[in-house]
Amino acid sequence: MNEGPWLPLLLRQSGPGFQPSWDDLVVGYDFGLLTDLDIQGWLRAQPGAGPACDALVELAGEGLAGFERALWAAAAEATGKVPRPGGQRWARAQDRWRVALLKDAMASPVSPEALAVLVEAIYERVGCPEDMLGLWGRPTGKQGWADRDKVADFIRRTEWDGIPAA
Repeated sequence: MNEGPWLPLLLRQSGPGFQPSWDDLVVGYDFGLLTDLDIQGWLRAQPGAGPACDALVELAGEGLAGFERALWAAAAEATGKVPRPGGQRWARAQDRWRVALLKDAMASPVSPEALAVLVEAIYERVGCPEDMLGLWGRPTGKQGWADRDKVADFIRRTEWDGIPAA
């Protein structure tokens, strides 16, 4: 699994035509996948930004201390509402990140034990819904393992259930 940059990973693993949403940016920032520079770079490439978006892009130096507040204001300006933990928009963006990270891990030619380390890292980074629990295990006193078939099935099922952009 790559260690970043994360936004290109999300784009690559989400398929042709996918464009990240504000939800993806807010959730990616919250989980430490995206930095202020990642988001500012993305926003510079977007047409028609409003005043809150412009202010977010212009933050620098000590002003970056208020980045999260400015990010939420820009997201609200652009979409009318900011995703919140536990909300549907948040959960969908979290699933998009989770699937992209799992796809990236699956693309690595690694052993079941090494895949287990990657899956566990994804659990820790973006959370683990109950239906992911069977993808990974650690028998008492033994090295962890991950089942490639179960991970692939989880990815297919999650994508089939739809994780549409906001």
